[in-house]
Amino acid sequence: MTPPLLCVDNLVVSYGGRRPVRAVDACSLELHYGQILALVGESGSGKSTIARAVAGLVRPASGRIALAGTDLSEQARNDRRRIQMVFQDPDASLNPFHRIGTTLAEPFVVSGITDKAAIAAGVAKLLAMVRLDGELLGRRPRELSGGQKQRVAIARALAMAPDVLIADEALSALDVTTQLAISELLLELRDRLGLAILFISHDLLMVRRLADRVAIMRSGRILEQGDCAAVLDAPAHDYTRLLLAATPDMDRGGIDLMADIALLDVEGDQP
Repeated sequence: MTPPLLCVDNLVVSYGGRRPVRAVDACSLELHYGQILALVGESGSGKSTIARAVAGLVRPASGRIALAGTDLSEQARNDRRRIQMVFQDPDASLNPFHRIGTTLAEPFVVSGITDKAAIAAGVAKLLAMVRLDGELLGRRPRELSGGQKQRVAIARALAMAPDVLIADEALSALDVTTQLAISELLLELRDRLGLAILFISHDLLMVRRLADRVAIMRSGRILEQGDCAAVLDAPAHDYTRLLLAATPDMDRGGIDLMADIALLDVEGDQP
């Protein structure tokens, strides 16, 4: 079997001082080339903390994160560029004072490219990848729609030609029609570029649509994981069954996992 591109092994992330709280508790995941792995759970389950640890934004207390067999320690900063992240709110992640052209040129400048023609060509390629018109380059984020802003955020993440793209609730702030359009873009980029995507979401409809594999999280632990259809069609854990039961109509749209989450306390249950 082909070795995984991204391997998260027994990861622990703690927050706090003298009495730290484990936000992620001994979690292990594997993500292969061209695969979409969804992390699903309620707010505070630890899914975004795993994403931030993989991206190097938080430091694990213990465990190992490896990319193509290379341990992503502090000595492997260049390898971190191979992992890029798209956040939930593009208004928070895009500089409101920068024009879109400046935002998309910045990664090339930071990487040491000084030739203006090369930068312009790189920016044009990014726009084409996310299906945006060049006329937007002179605009600022406030002049774009929510979908356009998220496409800019995706384009900026692609500037470093990453192997892994992390989408941390990247669809949840968008309307349903725009969610579908951006989800189609993610699938297209996965197929065209061979991207591996770590997809953080609470929307089981979108997870079923996009993901090859899924991991269900609660209270910092992974309760079950596996092939997406197998887990969602025949869940092994009571908590997963609760999440599915909280979906009134999978054909109508996404779900709010917090709606009925207090109905069942399954902490400590085993799959």
